[in-house]
Amino acid sequence: MSIYDQDADKAKQQLDKISPSMCYAKWSQVSMHLTNGMTHSCYHPPTHKVPLAELEKNVTALHNTEEKKEQRRQMLKGERPDGCSYCWNIEDQGDRSDRVYRSGEYWAQESRQDIMDAGASGNINPRYVEVNFNQACNFKCSYCSPHLSTAWQEEIDEHGEYPTVAPHNNVESLRNKSLMPLKIAQDDNPYVNAFWRWWPEMFKTLRVFRMTGGEPLMDKNTFRVMEYVLDNPNKDLELSITTNMCPVNQVLFERFMTLIKQLDNVEHSAEVYVPDPHDGTDWQTWDHFIVSADSKRYHSSELPSIEREEIKQTFLQIGQCEEQGDNSFTYEYKYQDKAYHNFSVFVSLDGWGQQAEYIRYGMDFDKVWNNVNRFLDETHHTSINFINTFNCLSLPSLKEFLEGVLELRKKWNKSVQFALGWEVPEQRIWFDIPLLRNPAWQSIQILPDDYQDYMLEAIDFMEQNKADEEFVNYEGFKDFEIDKVRRNLEHMKKELSRDKLLRDRADFSKFFSEHDRRRNTDFLAVFPEMSQFWFMCEEAEAIYDQ
Repeated sequence: MSIYDQDADKAKQQLDKISPSMCYAKWSQVSMHLTNGMTHSCYHPPTHKVPLAELEKNVTALHNTEEKKEQRRQMLKGERPDGCSYCWNIEDQGDRSDRVYRSGEYWAQESRQDIMDAGASGNINPRYVEVNFNQACNFKCSYCSPHLSTAWQEEIDEHGEYPTVAPHNNVESLRNKSLMPLKIAQDDNPYVNAFWRWWPEMFKTLRVFRMTGGEPLMDKNTFRVMEYVLDNPNKDLELSITTNMCPVNQVLFERFMTLIKQLDNVEHSAEVYVPDPHDGTDWQTWDHFIVSADSKRYHSSELPSIEREEIKQTFLQIGQCEEQGDNSFTYEYKYQDKAYHNFSVFVSLDGWGQQAEYIRYGMDFDKVWNNVNRFLDETHHTSINFINTFNCLSLPSLKEFLEGVLELRKKWNKSVQFALGWEVPEQRIWFDIPLLRNPAWQSIQILPDDYQDYMLEAIDFMEQNKADEEFVNYEGFKDFEIDKVRRNLEHMKKELSRDKLLRDRADFSKFFSEHDRRRNTDFLAVFPEMSQFWFMCEEAEAIYDQ
C-alpha cells in the first residue's frame, strides 16, 4: 500500500470517529474566485456567492460563509451535503473518495484541532487556498468560457455564442449564474480588497497557496503575493501558480523568473544554541545542537544552508554570546536560503504538439516547452506539475504526453545534499489527469470503444517505465499515477444513454465546426486519426437536427 493510501486510511479512521460524512477539506481548504465573489471548499462542490453583507462584517467570509457553515453542521451530524455528491457517488460504489484523500493530506491533518475548535459556526483560517484574482487570459481553450478568459469574452462579444444545444459560453446565462466577473475596476473589487485585508493573518498558518486564473502572469496581484513572500519568508509554505507558461508578453515571464530567483535566495536569521565550548565539548557532535529559525526549531542537520564548521569558527571568534543560564549559549546566525518550502508551477497541457495547441487555442507549444525547461534549469527548490484536463481530444497524443513527462523526469530529477552528507532524490516533475466533465461534448465517454486502446497503450507504457519504489527512483511512473489512468479508463467504459450520446456528439460537431470557421483551424488536419469519429458526430448532428 502506498503512503498516499496509508494516509487516506488513517484519515478515514479519524473521520469515522467524528461522523460518517466528515471532511476536513470543508474547513481547511478553499477556492476563492475574487472576480465574481464566488467560493467553494475543494473544487468538487459547486461555487456559491459570498454575500457582501457577510463580507463587510467578516473578511474571512471569503471562506467561512453561512452556507458553508451549514454544510459543516450537516457533516458533523453525519448528514451528506448535496454539493458533495461527487464524493458520495464514489463512496457508494465502494471506493475511496477525495473526501478521504484530501483529509489525509498533511495540511488537513495539521488543522484538525482548529477544525474541532471552530465547529460548525466558528471561523477558521484555511491551510490550503486557491485564488483567482481575475479573468485576464490570452488563451481560448476549447472547454473554457468567457467568465475565465478575456480572449474568450472578446470572441463571444464579436461573434456570439456557439450553436450547441447545451449552452456553454452564453454570456447572459453565465451572468445569471453569477459567474461573469463584476463590471467594476479591480481596485474597487470588494472581494479582492477583502482578500488583502485578510491576507496577513491568513498567511501566518498557510501551508499551500495556489494562484489560478485566467492567466495569473497577466495579473498584478500575482506579483504582489510573490513580493510579500519575499519580504516575509515562510519555510512551511507550498507556493504555486497555474500558468500556461506562454504569456502574451514575454516581459511578464521575465518578471516572473526574476522574482522566483529572488525568492530562491533570501536572508534568514537563526539562533544557534550551543554548549559551553570550554567544557571539552566534541565539536563533531553537531547532531545534538538545536537551531531555531523562522519561528520554528530545527535539528541542526535539517538546515543544509548552515555549515557546521562555519558556525563553530564564528562562535569561537566572537566569544561573546548570550548566556542561557544552563551552561549553554546562543547567538544569531544569518544565512541565505529559499523563502518558501517549495514553489510549484502547474502547467495546463492536455495533449502534445499541434494537438495541444488546438485544444488550448493561443498556445505556442515550443515556447511552453522551452519555458518549462528554462524554469527547471534556472531555479531551485521548484517543480513542474502538468495538468492534463483529460478530454476526448487528449487520447490520440496521450502516450506522447507521457513520454514528455518521462523525458523531463530523467533530465531534471536530482539529489539534494544535506548537512550530514547523505543525499535524497527530489521529485521535480509531476502530472495529473483530472477528468473533464463539462462541456459534455468533450467528455471521453462520447468516444467509440476502440479509443480505449489509447488508454491501454498508455498504461502499458507506464508499466514498462515504473519507478523503482525500493530505491526511491523518481524518474519513472508511480503506482498511484498508473491507477489514475486506469480510473479514467473505467469511467470511459460507462455507457451513456442513446439520447445523451447522440446530443453530445451532435454538439461536438456543432462546436468544432464553428471553432474551425471562426479561428481558421482544421480539425481533421490536426486530428487525422479521429476522422471516423468526426463523421459519426456529423451524422449525429444531422439526426439530432431533424
